[in-house]
Amino acid sequence: MAEWRCVRCTRPIIKNIKQALKRTALHRAANRRKAMIQKASPHDVIVIGSGGGGLRAAIGAAEAGARTLVISRGKANRSGATLLAGANISADIACDGASLSRLGISDCNKNDTREAWFSDLLHEGFFLNNQELVSLFVETAADRVEELVHWGMKVRGMEGKRELSVFGSDILDTLYAKAKACGVEFMEDTVFCDLVTENKTVAGAVCLGLYSGELLYLPAKAVVLATGGAHNVFPVNSGSTDLCGEGQAAALRAGAELVDMEMVSFCPTVTLYPSMYRGNILPYIFFSTGYGNLRNKYGKTFTDKYLSKKVERLALDSEWNKMLLSYAIQSEINAGKGTRTGGVYFDLDLYPKEILEELYTDLPPLKTGIYADIMKILEAGRALTVTPAAHYFEGGVHVNTNMETAVRGLYAAGECAGGMFGANRVSAATTEMLVEGARAGSSAGAYAREAGLAAASSDTLAAIESELLRPFANSGPRPGTLKKEIQDIAGGCLTVIRSGEKLEQALGQLNDMQDNALGQIGVTDQNRICNRQWLDYLEARSMLLTARAIVQSALLRGESRGVHIREDCFVTDNQAFFKNTVIENTSLASRLDDVKTPYMQAPRERMPYIDYIEQVVEKLN
Repeated sequence: MAEWRCVRCTRPIIKNIKQALKRTALHRAANRRKAMIQKASPHDVIVIGSGGGGLRAAIGAAEAGARTLVISRGKANRSGATLLAGANISADIACDGASLSRLGISDCNKNDTREAWFSDLLHEGFFLNNQELVSLFVETAADRVEELVHWGMKVRGMEGKRELSVFGSDILDTLYAKAKACGVEFMEDTVFCDLVTENKTVAGAVCLGLYSGELLYLPAKAVVLATGGAHNVFPVNSGSTDLCGEGQAAALRAGAELVDMEMVSFCPTVTLYPSMYRGNILPYIFFSTGYGNLRNKYGKTFTDKYLSKKVERLALDSEWNKMLLSYAIQSEINAGKGTRTGGVYFDLDLYPKEILEELYTDLPPLKTGIYADIMKILEAGRALTVTPAAHYFEGGVHVNTNMETAVRGLYAAGECAGGMFGANRVSAATTEMLVEGARAGSSAGAYAREAGLAAASSDTLAAIESELLRPFANSGPRPGTLKKEIQDIAGGCLTVIRSGEKLEQALGQLNDMQDNALGQIGVTDQNRICNRQWLDYLEARSMLLTARAIVQSALLRGESRGVHIREDCFVTDNQAFFKNTVIENTSLASRLDDVKTPYMQAPRERMPYIDYIEQVVEKLN
């Protein structure tokens, strides 16, 4: 039987379908008994998510002496967003140049300092960053790099002055082996559904066993959320298909706050057509390494219409390309010059033929798997249609430098946590997940040593169970329909360039869904084992709350800053909006908090958005 592979990361999906079906059939008898939440044995720390942040948190908790369990939706070292880093062709981990020289990795930037890196991160984040988290980032990044190399991760070169070239799979394999050596336990093929709390204290988590159809209550003293972003709120995105904001939504339901949720980075050149490659970021990898052209439907280049020469150079030659190219491409699409399939064209200029040889030398994986198929299209002189797609979430669960939330015993790390990168991520998200994962794990382990196990009441568990099983008692619309409607609304109002009018309209629609449609959703398949409709409901439940938080935050920020661009407020306003947006609860009570600046002050000025970017570019140069 032919092997099925993911079009985004090329990893095998199901090698033997018959084996998977047989595995499912073994549990059908168990599915007939009455559905009750089954209580499992307690752990000190439960980590939700088995990407790089989750695995590093598990290691930190185990090293602190905690009995630690990792919940993974799939195979523990082959699930989550880390595997997609750089399309598993060209991921990077960032570290200051002086430390890279000390570690014997590279001397190309040996005069670099952590202070310079700290300053760059604040300027890149338009000063919206949590400066305490940035300090943690720059001060401990070298430790995280050094330990990974010591544990066996292969460094494949340098991608920039501060970026080591690695494979996402290498990061996962290294962390997974270390976690196993530390005695971390794993529960695979398990879907996180919700947190269990009593008196604003964590008591564990409720999860769904995919192949048993059972809801499981997993008691724990502490829980670390490492669930990644909310990519699938958006109709076009570069994330894995299970990233739906479940960590952010669960944290908000539990009593934690969300911060700066409006800040969503778009990857500018994600494949839109041919549709079988939708979501693949190979065109972005090409562009980031210097290959390829962007053209409108008339075959004309266009970035110089929206960016000054100075800013255009930054867009074409640095990690700033995500924000700046997304803005230029979206502007061209909005001007009616996009392609008939909705984006712009990406092509490779392969004359002289030696350029193709250079390309294959720079990126050897292009000769294999799905990449070889895409290359056939480009080598034939045809173009891919590309568009900005939701890629990274700067906002997330509100945490302090110990990665603690407002709920006792609840921690968050990596992309589901907010504050590190402010209004724009330029540096590596892989470093963030490692730094924050390590701190979250050690903090959770230390907390668990002193805390008792909170007792979950039967009423609390019954309420969670009732909500999770609700669609089995309904005959309303299918959950897949609701997911599509959420994505359509997000695709209309949460594009690269936004407007207050569209955001207001969208928030009304989403609130109506929350109050009415969600409670009416029904499933036709009453079998709870590997039930796609049930999974769609669980995902829609998280997507809807997370989408509402993003839209509410985007309305609160009446300016353009970093990746949040309002065409009706096209200024960066450090006088009125040098503030963090905060969502307080599921009713979307919200506020604006002054940004804390313990280390570096931001300029108190108000100026046109593009002019402010040029000023930032000058300072970085």
